[in-house]
Amino acid sequence: MNAYHLSMMAVLSYASFHRERKPEEAPTPPPYSVPGCIGSVLQSQLGHMIPPTQFKQSGPFHLLSEEVPYSKRLEVMPYDPERYAKEAKADWKHPEQVHFLHHKKTETQAFITHNDKVVLISVRGSQELADFLRDADARQVPHADGQGKIHRGFHNAFLVARAFVERYMEAFYTGNQTILVCGHSLGGAIALLLAEWLQRLPNSPDIQLYTYGSPRTGNRTFVKAAQSLPHHRLVNHNDPIPAVPATWMDAEWRMALPGSVILIAGIGNPLVGALLLLGGLLNLRGDPYQHHGEQRHFMPRKAGLTAASSVLWQPGCAAIEELTCAKFAGAIELKGDMPARQSFGKQMLSMGEHFNDPGYANAALATVLRWYASVSQRDGALFTDSERKQLGLQIDLVQTEVEQVPALTYTQFRHNLRQRTDPRFDRLTELQLRSLFQDGQQQLNALRTQQRQELSRAQKRLKAQSERTLGWQDVFGDVADSPALQQLLKAWLTLDANQAAAGLAKVTPKKNERAYA
Repeated sequence: MNAYHLSMMAVLSYASFHRERKPEEAPTPPPYSVPGCIGSVLQSQLGHMIPPTQFKQSGPFHLLSEEVPYSKRLEVMPYDPERYAKEAKADWKHPEQVHFLHHKKTETQAFITHNDKVVLISVRGSQELADFLRDADARQVPHADGQGKIHRGFHNAFLVARAFVERYMEAFYTGNQTILVCGHSLGGAIALLLAEWLQRLPNSPDIQLYTYGSPRTGNRTFVKAAQSLPHHRLVNHNDPIPAVPATWMDAEWRMALPGSVILIAGIGNPLVGALLLLGGLLNLRGDPYQHHGEQRHFMPRKAGLTAASSVLWQPGCAAIEELTCAKFAGAIELKGDMPARQSFGKQMLSMGEHFNDPGYANAALATVLRWYASVSQRDGALFTDSERKQLGLQIDLVQTEVEQVPALTYTQFRHNLRQRTDPRFDRLTELQLRSLFQDGQQQLNALRTQQRQELSRAQKRLKAQSERTLGWQDVFGDVADSPALQQLLKAWLTLDANQAAAGLAKVTPKKNERAYA
C-alpha cells in the first residue's frame, strides 16, 4: 500500500503548488481551488478530510485514508502573516514558500510535508526527459559530502533540493518521525541522493525510499556506501529508462564497441548482441554507474499486456530486467547518425510504461489488489498457478531469443558494413576490424553462457517466490492491525476505479466481499 500511495505522491510532484505564475508574482494564499494541484490535495482536501481523487491531471485514484484529528494530518503551514511575522520575514509568508521547491536553472521541483509520524518528501522528474538526457552533462563528479562519484546533472539538482529539505527539517523534524522519500524517473535519482544524505545525519533518522523508473545515479563506491539504505526500487517491465546508460547520447557513442559489431553482423537486432552493446555502453568510462537497491519488477502476466496487468516479483536477471532497454539501444545503434538516434531516443522516452501515470500508478494499484486477493482468498500465495505459468513462459521466450543468435561471419559483417555509413569504422584498418569482430564473438559467447545461467536462476527464483506466503502486514504495513482497516477496505474496494483496476489485474473482488477472509 505504501508503494501505491507514494506513487500518487510522485505523480503529484509534477503539479504546481497552485496556479502557474510568473517569477515576479507572489504566491497565492489558501484556499487552493485548482484541481489536482499540490496545495489543493494537501491543504484543501486532505487537510479538511476530503478524499482527493485527482493528482495533477491524473485520476480518478483513491487513497486508502481514514479521518484523523487535525494534529495528525499532513501539515500545510497556515497563512497568517501577522501571527507568523518572523517566518514571513524569512520568506516563509505563504505555504508555497515553505512546502514547495521549483528551481528554474536546474529544473528541480519537489514538495515536502509532515505530521507527527512522518516527513514526506516527493521529487519530480524532468518535464522534458528526452531533452534532459540528450543535453545533460553525464560526467561523474565527486559526491559533495559523501563517498563515490555521481552523475553531474543529478548532483547539481540534489544540492538545490538538499538546501530546501534541510531548512524544512530544521523547523519541523522532531527526531521521531519516519522520513518517506519518493521520486519518479530522474526524480528517483535525486530522491536517492537525498535519502542517502538524510541517513547520514547525526540522529540517524528512520528512512524509507521508494523510486519508480529511476535511472542509474552513482558509481560502485557510492552504491556500496549507501547499501544499508532501505530502497524499494520499482521498475516496469517495458520501461527502458532504468537501464539507460548515462553515456549513450554522448559523443562517445562513436567508439566502436563489440556489441555494435555483432548487431551490424547480424542485422535483425539479436537480443544477446543488444545486451552486449548495453554492457559496453555502461562500461565506457571504467567505473560504471550502478543501481542502488534490489529491483522489484512489474512484469505483465503475458507479453503485450499493460502495467495494469502486472505481477510484482524479483527476477534478478539482466536479460529480463534490461530487456526493453537493450532492444531499444540496439535499434538506436543501427540508426547510425546522431540526429536519427536522438529522434528514436525521444520515441523511447515517451513510452507510456515509463510515465508514473498510467504506468507506475496503475502497476502499484494492481499489486495492492493482487496481494489483497492473495491474503483474503488464497492463504497468502504470492502467485496464482496461472500467473506462475505465464511468467515462466515469458522466461522461456527470453531463453529462446538468447539461443537464436544467428551464425555470424566476418564476411557478413563486412558486407553489412558497406551498406551503411558509420564513421566509427571508416578509419579502422582491415586488421583492426577483424580483431574487433573476433573480440565481439568471444564476448558474445561469454554473455550467452552467463545469460543461460541467469535465466535458469530466474526460473528457480520464480519457483521460490511462488512458495512465499504473504500476510496482512505485507500488504498494509503497520496499519494491518488497525480496527478501522476492515471498514475502510470495504468502502475502498467498492469504488468503481478500483473495481475496474481489479478486473484488469484478474482479481475482481465481489462488492459484498469481507475485507478479511
